[in-house]
Amino acid sequence: MKTRFVRTTYITFATALTLLGACGDSGAGDVGADKLEPIAEGTSRDSVLLVMGEGPLTAQYSDTMRLEHGFRRENYVIDGKSYEVLYYRELQGNVAEQVQQAKETPVVLQNGKVLGWGWKYYLEAMESLKLPNPTGNIPGGNGAPPAIIPTDSSNSAKADSAAPADSSKKSGA
Repeated sequence: MKTRFVRTTYITFATALTLLGACGDSGAGDVGADKLEPIAEGTSRDSVLLVMGEGPLTAQYSDTMRLEHGFRRENYVIDGKSYEVLYYRELQGNVAEQVQQAKETPVVLQNGKVLGWGWKYYLEAMESLKLPNPTGNIPGGNGAPPAIIPTDSSNSAKADSAAPADSSKKSGA
């Protein structure tokens, strides 16, 4: 009888630990968090693309410059530093659609190396790196910032001051 109680307690405890581990802080609420989990700070861009695989986004005409292996790509130059954000996505769509937290997860790179990924990291990057709010206040669009991003005026001012690098220039290629 005592052995059965110990065994049941052990199984309950092991199950609880497994569930708590699954609720970790490594982008648990982000789209594709389980797939992106191997991506750590310093991971190379090529390795990120291997982990992400082929994405479901399509584009027309010049919008193809904003795609990388079927995923949205945004380039920013802020305070003389160049950043690239790749957005992991699982649902079909077009790159012309606005970024939505419920559909995409950002991976932030600098000099071909990962700085961090997930919306929690992106919130920090908006503050520390001055990255813009990717969900922007576009008329007729999603309009709201990601749910985890506070809507105070200091963040919106920073978001408005940075523009995507590829929106102001066309490639010479």
